[in-house]
Parts: sequence; structure tokens; C-alpha cells
Amino acid sequence: MTGTIVVGVDGSAASITALRWAVGRAAVEHRTVTAVEVRPQAHLVPGTSYAPAPYGMTPPERTGSRLHEAVAAVRTAVPNAPKIAELQRRGEPGVELARVARDAAMLVLGHNPHGRTTEFLFGRVTAACLRHARVPVILVPATART
Repeated sequence: MTGTIVVGVDGSAASITALRWAVGRAAVEHRTVTAVEVRPQAHLVPGTSYAPAPYGMTPPERTGSRLHEAVAAVRTAVPNAPKIAELQRRGEPGVELARVARDAAMLVLGHNPHGRTTEFLFGRVTAACLRHARVPVILVPATART
């Protein structure tokens, strides 16, 4: 089979469980995995000056550290793991994940149900991925055994 498995990683326990699931699936299907971390664009903080950064801007975050730590943890936990590429993007997370997964075999996300409405049941990012993705979206429960 061809095509990579794209996984959204935000450093949460649910996303690490999803990454472990995707690595296991990739090993069985002889695929590669692309772990993607999407950070939102910096925006002005309400009630602050419109002066140039740093005052009035959201503080910059360390990029890639959560992604790299999650991938390293999964590589350690899963012997003989298939290749895991790391990709960092900026933008709207749901839209960017769907864009990266455009030609993938599937998009995998961690899932923590929150409530009864679609946005709360799936979360804002997951709901956006379900709307925009053109590939199957797999939701792996945070409590799944991988």
C-alpha cells in the first residue's frame, strides 16, 4: 500500500496515543507516518497596544519541542517503528492538518469527548478536520490501548 499516515500532534496524551496507533497501523500496512504540529498565527492580544512586537503580541512559543518529544517517546516505546517524519506548520490547525493530509492515506487525531454538540464533542480542531479533510479521519480515543 502507498501513502503516508498523517497524525496531528499537540503534545496532549490523546495525540500521543493517536501517534502510537498510527505507527502501529503504518507498520502493518508498510506506510510511513508524518507527525504534524500546527501552531496558530500570532495575534494581537485584546486590550493591549497595537505597537510592534513584543508588546501587544502573543508571546512566541517554542516550536517543535512538543512534536519532537512526542515522536521521541513513541520511537522509544515502539521498537522497529516505521519512519516518522516531523512537520511543523503555522495557521488554523484544522485547515492546515487537512491540507497536509490531502494526498495521505488517512488523517489520525487523538480524541477526548467534551460534550454533546459537534464542536464540544469533537473539539474545534477535530470538527474543522472533519469538514475539510478529503481523506478518512480516524479519531483515536485517549483511552485506547495501543
